[in-house]
Amino acid sequence: MGRLLGGLITAAGVVLWYYGGTSGNTTLVNLGIGTIVLGLVAAVLPLGGQIGKEVLPLVCDPSCEFVEDLRHDLELEGDPVIVPPYENLPKGAVFLPKSSDFSIHLGRFGEGTVFVTGSERESGVLINPPAGWGIVEYTLENVGELAGTGIGYASSAVSSVLSALGLGSAEVFEREDGRIEAFVRPLCDGPVYADPVSSAVLLGVAIGSGELLKVSSTEKSGEYVKIVLERLGGIERWL
Repeated sequence: MGRLLGGLITAAGVVLWYYGGTSGNTTLVNLGIGTIVLGLVAAVLPLGGQIGKEVLPLVCDPSCEFVEDLRHDLELEGDPVIVPPYENLPKGAVFLPKSSDFSIHLGRFGEGTVFVTGSERESGVLINPPAGWGIVEYTLENVGELAGTGIGYASSAVSSVLSALGLGSAEVFEREDGRIEAFVRPLCDGPVYADPVSSAVLLGVAIGSGELLKVSSTEKSGEYVKIVLERLGGIERWL
């Protein structure tokens, strides 16, 4: 039954994607992509809303308050930076710079690194893996690779998995000025980089774009949080 339902949803997504593409309607194209991914996820999930115990670690509270207190006590003034997976950090990371005028040296980052030392512009704290890595990993296992697929597909994939797991949803848009806006319904009230749902969406966008992303601003909007991201360029730029 799961595979049948997933197949029907996927077929509907293909139709939306096709008609959106032929008519030049980007809204239908994005809706079609999201529906296709949701169908793929539904095909591997049990019906009836029953999620196995193996999924529970994905929704554990990552101690948002503790992370925010840590940032305050260490006087980390720079905007958080989402780092997509690369050789040194195969699960990606969130970098909390010491200075608002920061400089990143990815060659110094690595698994097990917490405190990044150097000049004030180079120093900071590294959160690895990010709080949302479990959700992203689940997406990769059930949907497929996200690297280089673009912001639209990657964000739709993660959002569809969140919906299928009953964890919420997200929408991501590219602005005319090149920045990215994400609207996410988080699990906790702490910083977005410490919330598993928000973090998963941001990491998914970073993977899809292949770029580091700076969290320029966040704004509460009802049950959702509006997150504005600034592109910082690809891995090669910061090695």
